[in-house]
Amino acid sequence: MTDPAPTPGSARRRGLPRPLRVLSLRARITIGSTAIAAVVIVLLVLVMRVSVVSVVASATRTLLDADVDPYVATLEVDSDPDLSAPGNAQLVAVVAPSGQIRLSTMPPRVERALGSLTSRPAGTSLITVSGSEYRVVIEHPVNQAGRWTVVAARNSQAEAIVVDDLTTTLSLTGLAILIAFGIASWALATAALRPVNRMRREAERLSVAPERAELPVGPAQDELASLATTLNAFLARTRQATERERQMVSDASHELRTPLAILTTQLDLASLDGDDAAALAAHIDRAKRSVARLSRLANDLLTLSRIEESERHEQDGAQATTSWSDLGDEVMAAVDRVRLIASAKDVTVDFDLEPPAPTTVGSSVGGRDGSGTDPSSGRSAEPHFRLDTGGIAQLVTNTASNAVAALPRGGGVFVSWRVEGDEGVLQVTDDGPGVPESFIPVAFDRFTRPDEARTSRRDPDPATGGTPMPGGSGLGLAIVRAIAERSGGTASLRNVRSGGLEVTVRVPVVHEQAAG
Repeated sequence: MTDPAPTPGSARRRGLPRPLRVLSLRARITIGSTAIAAVVIVLLVLVMRVSVVSVVASATRTLLDADVDPYVATLEVDSDPDLSAPGNAQLVAVVAPSGQIRLSTMPPRVERALGSLTSRPAGTSLITVSGSEYRVVIEHPVNQAGRWTVVAARNSQAEAIVVDDLTTTLSLTGLAILIAFGIASWALATAALRPVNRMRREAERLSVAPERAELPVGPAQDELASLATTLNAFLARTRQATERERQMVSDASHELRTPLAILTTQLDLASLDGDDAAALAAHIDRAKRSVARLSRLANDLLTLSRIEESERHEQDGAQATTSWSDLGDEVMAAVDRVRLIASAKDVTVDFDLEPPAPTTVGSSVGGRDGSGTDPSSGRSAEPHFRLDTGGIAQLVTNTASNAVAALPRGGGVFVSWRVEGDEGVLQVTDDGPGVPESFIPVAFDRFTRPDEARTSRRDPDPATGGTPMPGGSGLGLAIVRAIAERSGGTASLRNVRSGGLEVTVRVPVVHEQAAG
């Protein structure tokens, strides 16, 4: 068997030592910061110890030089000097050229080593005598009697004691600082995480709080405030999506209930009129229209759901763009499909495509200007839109089909696709009766229709002679608005003064630089 793939969370946990995985975040912050502080303090103590050793050694050399200088000065001018003993605690020895020790305050074990020191060059050195270490300064003054040797010494154990005492003091001080730093880190971590704990408690409260409750955003412009703001925006989007889904389920249930009840009644009546062929055929025909309405409603609900789902996915990445001409080709194809429906009512469907003004591709900073053109290439730049061919086909089909359904026999529908400024404009106009003014503000809401459109048309329509058509689902214009908004545009409608209804969809042009 193969091991399961590690999750990102488990990979991060494995990055921590096992004992730290069970600790709280506050404890881990405290331990980590204290460990870093400990390393810094140890390095500081070591550096200070080395510095103190150097300073003490330099001071000792200075004292030893001061001890030998008076004797060197005397021996340089007097070949038979009268040497006086040095002060207390000064270890000095003077050896004549003959090897005789003329003066010595050295310990006996050091005096025995003076013979070997006379052959050493002048300078400072360390010698070890009987297990004790001495720092010595050797000078060789010369006079008429010959080459003398002056030696001054100090036991380096005193240096070690000074250095060790200072190191101990520094270590204890560093330990105290480290303990204080650990306590301060714990307190600071506690204070820093207090808003997180408060946010966690608020998040728990939100599960039973009113729907509009939000996480508190502190006055400080810090990471926690940014996190709270981001989470509040996420909660708002989640609530909107939930409310939208809840409303859709409620509306769909309401809309499905009526045609299902009608279909059930029609089937019951058909079973009662089984012996009457004409009545049975009429019931079956009406049932088919009810099924057609249900099918249309289900398809529209599925289409709207897919549009909203694709919109959520496209928020995380760039949406593909389509050129004006490709969209224009699809507009013509969609108009041809609508004509098939319109022919049953002798409704005329015309269209007009207004090509955008030609622009030369221009070059500026980065090879493109604000219009997405590059004049050096000599190519014509065509507008692009965040709208695919399926989307514009849905726009034309929904708006033009609604117009055809509302028109009497012999009516007309006009579809145009053009560019105005930085927008692509799809406009569908009919010469029908229009809609009530009270319907216009809610025309693009789901499951909204003018009152007269809420029932299926009777069969046949004596006024228009039109073929019976199932009642609308009330989702056609909602789909139009969803497609327009997904493309960054808008949808609107208005009654035309001369009669009829005009539906306009505006989609912004995506410049080539932004699109690429």
